Amino acid sequence: MDALNEAYRRIRDILASDIEPLESVQLVETYRRFLRPEKVRVVLLAESHVFTSDEDRKIVIPPISELPGYPTQYARFVYCLGYGERLLTNDRGHPRGDGTPQFWKILFSCANSICTAADFAPILGKTAPQQRLMNKVKLLRDLNSQGVWLVDTSIVALYREGNKITNMFAALQESWRSYTRQVVISSKPDHVICIGKGVASVVGDDLEPHFGVRFSTIPQPNAFLSSEEHMANYRRYGSICRG
Repeated sequence: MDALNEAYRRIRDILASDIEPLESVQLVETYRRFLRPEKVRVVLLAESHVFTSDEDRKIVIPPISELPGYPTQYARFVYCLGYGERLLTNDRGHPRGDGTPQFWKILFSCANSICTAADFAPILGKTAPQQRLMNKVKLLRDLNSQGVWLVDTSIVALYREGNKITNMFAALQESWRSYTRQVVISSKPDHVICIGKGVASVVGDDLEPHFGVRFSTIPQPNAFLSSEEHMANYRRYGSICRG
């Protein structure tokens, strides 16, 4: 974690009091490393997780037998199965309205053929909570075996309570320069998918010389696009990740 901690110190000089706790950044990194495939085939390069407070981390994630060694603290990060699954934590302090179903759709489309919006049902709210959780566990395991790995360009949260943090773009650039660039390039993936044009504007000049046509940009899932365009993007994830 030494390199991560040094990058955090650099970003703290930019964000000052707006930066989330170091322990939260380390927790998110623990989730990310836990789910890193042995052989990384595709990196999904997103922007950042969501601000995770000291109080958030007190929420316990119970053991999951299918994922031995899985982290046991809550983080506002899609790799944390408690994020958006209140019945898993069964904690009165669990944040209301948490979770990022749009990113679960991205992950699901990487491992499954998508024809219509109804195909996402196994990981969305209309599926019974216990079954949905098991579907998500299976999905994470499938992605791991297929070599698909989610990485955030920023090691620190750039959003808090739905709002962008001041100087977020400078923090994003510094995080990429001082930490994430090396993580992505050293993993030697077959393909890198940037989730969002904002991320691509930061990393593109570094990654295009390394990957060429194996570097793609897909709009963020909350981009102002038609439903048909969003479905085409989900299918594009599948075509890249499943070859």
